[in-house]
Amino acid sequence: MEAIEELAVKPCTSSLYLRPFRLCYRQNGTKKFWDFMRTHDSVSILIFNTSRQCFVVVKQFRPAVYMCEVERHHPQVFQHQDKEGFSPLADPLPPVVGVTYELCAGIVDKPDLSLEEIACGEVLEECGYRVAVTDLRRITSYSASGHRGALETELGGIWGGSHLDHSTSKDQAQLDINHF
Repeated sequence: MEAIEELAVKPCTSSLYLRPFRLCYRQNGTKKFWDFMRTHDSVSILIFNTSRQCFVVVKQFRPAVYMCEVERHHPQVFQHQDKEGFSPLADPLPPVVGVTYELCAGIVDKPDLSLEEIACGEVLEECGYRVAVTDLRRITSYSASGHRGALETELGGIWGGSHLDHSTSKDQAQLDINHF
């Protein structure tokens, strides 16, 4: 795992990944509003390694998960969120509280590539498996509800250890099929 250092919270005035909006509307005669974030669509890939009889997931630090844990322990961090600048975290939690185990995934931000091509690139980048587009099977697509409406597409594949390219593999974990 990488070293996570020099943590500081700052206002986000613009982002390539998140755009906040408020929709105002009338429903059955009642005025309402709903805040939401526009985000990229995404793909996620369920990987099963036949050689090891396990699912392969990605282990990574997620800043949003980390900051939710920080807020649970230090709610004052977000009390002055309207200020122009924030100071560094005075009493940071260990980075491990922001580590997740999740499906290999990525955002759909390359309009010239199919979902399957994007997924193949993510599988290589995050898990080190070189796979063909034809090896992937679409499992489902759905829109996230609540504060995001982005389309999420899940794909799956079954591969053996011969597809593993150790030169590109990131931090990953294996979930043994016998634990299910």
